[in-house]
Amino acid sequence: MVSQSTEEKPVFGQPDENTLKQFHDVLMRAERGALMADAHVGYIMPIGGVMAYQNKVSPVGVGFDIGCGNMAVKLDKALSSFDTSAALDIIEERIQFGVGKQNPDAPSDHPIFDAPEWDAFPNKKVASSLKQTAREQLGTVGSGNHYVDLFHDEDDHIWIGVHFGSRGFGYKTARGFMNLSRGKDWNASFEQKEVLLDLDTPLGQDYFAAMNLAGRYAYAGREWVCHTLAEAFDATILDEVHNNHNFAWKEEHDGQELIVVRKGATPAFPGQRGFVGGSMGDISVILEGVESEQSKRSLFSTIHGAGRVMSRTQAKGDYRGRNLSKSAIKPNMIYDRLQEQGVELRGGGLDEAPQVYRQLNDVLNYHQDTINIHHYLNPIGVVMDGPEQFIPNTMI
Repeated sequence: MVSQSTEEKPVFGQPDENTLKQFHDVLMRAERGALMADAHVGYIMPIGGVMAYQNKVSPVGVGFDIGCGNMAVKLDKALSSFDTSAALDIIEERIQFGVGKQNPDAPSDHPIFDAPEWDAFPNKKVASSLKQTAREQLGTVGSGNHYVDLFHDEDDHIWIGVHFGSRGFGYKTARGFMNLSRGKDWNASFEQKEVLLDLDTPLGQDYFAAMNLAGRYAYAGREWVCHTLAEAFDATILDEVHNNHNFAWKEEHDGQELIVVRKGATPAFPGQRGFVGGSMGDISVILEGVESEQSKRSLFSTIHGAGRVMSRTQAKGDYRGRNLSKSAIKPNMIYDRLQEQGVELRGGGLDEAPQVYRQLNDVLNYHQDTINIHHYLNPIGVVMDGPEQFIPNTMI
């Protein structure tokens, strides 16, 4: 079901007024657009927004976490013989979570560090600094809604799922090019404004090259995490599904070449698979795009998650944690939900509680004419940045 739709401006789901306002504002400067059912307010462009331009790209549309995306791998391990707590111990030991964290085991000789796109940065000093950040943070997971999850599917196979992007390297790249697009120095203070960069200009070409580098870097980090953990679990990977959802692509739609920016939206061309995660206590899915009129109107895009219904500040009170009496979410609310689902949580914060997100199945229903579901993945363990820890069946 699509709740609001025209051929040029499809809107899936029931977005709130502010999200719709953001969408229509950005759409005024684009050729075509679509809004996914998990959409909510973002910076300039809503999360869940898809915009198509003629030979132009929007750095603020792609956003700061360039190449943020999901990866899931299926293991040759069965739920019946899998020790979830021991596996979560390994994840906490091997993987670094949080802002600015470094990975001492990162492969410093990864081919990404010899890519020609490093020449897209304004000078050698900037490129060298960014490369150092990238080397240190490859394979680290950030904060917020970034995670490493353990699941089982309908055949009780174990899956690893991860969600994160290009870390500090991507953030600094986005910030720098946003400054350059407005005639400022690379490291200047800035405010977010939409500037469309023509890909026939040197600046547009440099941004697009740097963005692609950051996207491949994000891929490399997620692959490192999944493959490192599979090896640590003494498991063989049977299947992999991998996708960016904060990125811009050159694509053809209705015979026209367009630059398609997806901010919190998963590419879903016919036959293309994607991994979409729900909240820590909800299902996740492996899906595949299909051919349909609605798919064309969505620019062959689908959701990237369940979508927030509560802001972080509302969920946890004062953002520095000084006034938790005003938080809408209490720790026992997370515990009760995860206890019911049999999910063990390491880390996580009040602002990532299941209650702040929509139910994934409800969101997927709005896109049922554009995708097929291959696997439903049920969570058994979640690791995120944060202080809380909830372990089922260990408390009275």
